[in-house]
This record gives sequence, structure tokens and C-alpha cells, in this order.
Amino acid sequence: MFQRAPKRLDEEGMVCAAIAALFEEGYDRATIELALIRHAPVDLDLLAQCYERLFAGEATPEPQHRAA
Repeated sequence: MFQRAPKRLDEEGMVCAAIAALFEEGYDRATIELALIRHAPVDLDLLAQCYERLFAGEATPEPQHRAA
């Protein structure tokens, strides 16, 4: 998923890019969050900011129905 193994996911660009890439592959929000949290600790405020930035104006983003 990443070129380097971060100790904590706290870089906005990295978190937003990861969310966008996984969403484009059809994963839902719960699966994306679980995958990121399992990979490394995540700044939850940043996670929420990225969702707001990426999906502003959409009530609930709906992927292509792909599960982990």
C-alpha cells in the first residue's frame, strides 16, 4: 500500500491518497478505515478531514460493493 512503512498515518496527503485509491477500487468506508488502522495508527481527526475533503457534498459515498 505504501512505499515506506510509516509509524503513524498523520500526513494529510498520504491519508487522503490512500482513502481515494481504496475507494476507487470499490472498498467501503468501514473497510478502508479498518485497513488503514491495521496498517499503522491513524490520526482520526485527519481521517475525518480527508473524508470531508474528498467527499464533500455527497451524503454517503457508495463504492462498487467490494469487501475485504
